[in-house]
Formats: sequence, C-alpha cells, structure tokens
Amino acid sequence: MFAKLSVILIALIATTLWAQPSENSKKPEKINTAHRTHLVLPNIIVLDDQNQEHRFLDLLQSQVALVNFVFTSCVTICPVLSATMQAIEKQLQDQLGKGVILVSISVDPAKDTPDKLRAYAKKFNAGQYWYWLTGRPSEVNQLLKAFGMPTGRPEDHPPIILVGNVDTDNWLRWIGIPLPENIIEAINILAKDNLGK
Repeated sequence: MFAKLSVILIALIATTLWAQPSENSKKPEKINTAHRTHLVLPNIIVLDDQNQEHRFLDLLQSQVALVNFVFTSCVTICPVLSATMQAIEKQLQDQLGKGVILVSISVDPAKDTPDKLRAYAKKFNAGQYWYWLTGRPSEVNQLLKAFGMPTGRPEDHPPIILVGNVDTDNWLRWIGIPLPENIIEAINILAKDNLGK
C-alpha cells in the first residue's frame, strides 16, 4: 500500500513540475501574446451611440484604437469583452481622447441602432472616448470583413480584440480575451510609435 502511495505521489510531483514553464520558455514581453497584422480598412460612414456620423478612418486618425466586436442582444462572450474594455478604460483615463480611443463595432448592424448601443454602453459606464459604432449593414459588413470578422450570424462571431494605429498600419490582434495589462502594454507601445524597435 505504501509503495502504491509513493508511486502516486511521485507521479503527481512529476506532473506538476512538467506542467510548469521553464525559465527559458517564459516570454518576457506580454505583447507576444498578440499577432501583428496589416489591415486595409474602408473609410465608410458609421453611426455612434449618440447618432452622430463619422468617417471611420477619420475617427481613428492620429489615434491608437482599441477595437472589439459585440452585439447588444449577446449574453455570452460580448459582456465579457465589454467588461475587459471597461477595465482598460478605467486604467487609461489620462490617455483617452489624447491619442487613445476605444471602439466597439456591432456585428449585428441591422438590429443594433444607436439607441440600443447607447443603452448597452450605459451598462458599462462607457465614457465619451469609447465609441459604439453601427451603420448601414452593407457598409458595416464591409468593415467587419476588413477586420477579418465573419459576417454571418452575430452569435457565431469569435472573440477578437485589436489594437492599432491606422496612420502607421501597426495592428495587433488577439483571438480570445487577453488580460487587460497585455492590451494596455500594446497600447502604450503603439502610442510611442516604437513597435518592433
């Protein structure tokens, strides 16, 4: 009996040690959890949650933009994505509107009116530099495709977050939900325009 317990104990210890990353395998830069990408984005007209029109690229010009994709009737991944954005917004108060903005784009533009987006944004206490965008479905779908998002059923959209600068075409993409500090690090690097240096 003692021999069996010893074997089990040794196996557990070995498994625990094997599961821990070695010092050499740890990545010192959290930004490495994202993938660099290049985008060709259309300068379509979008509507924000205040029913104001914007040219999309004009809105992002001279800004580092944190972009995610949601729809207001979502009860699964969208609230988690939005809560992540909310946490980042709180930590970046001093930078918002001064070179950094947050952007949430509806993947259900046919149903997500500015009024619905405004009500949804209130749930997350979104400030004035967190833009919630919708628009004509044909144009918004063009924008979604440019970001690499599917344009089928809204509930099938994957959790994707991007941080980028349209002026330099430096973009980082996460598939899944990264830690807020990883995203903030990327924003700060892009804000200094020294990505890859």
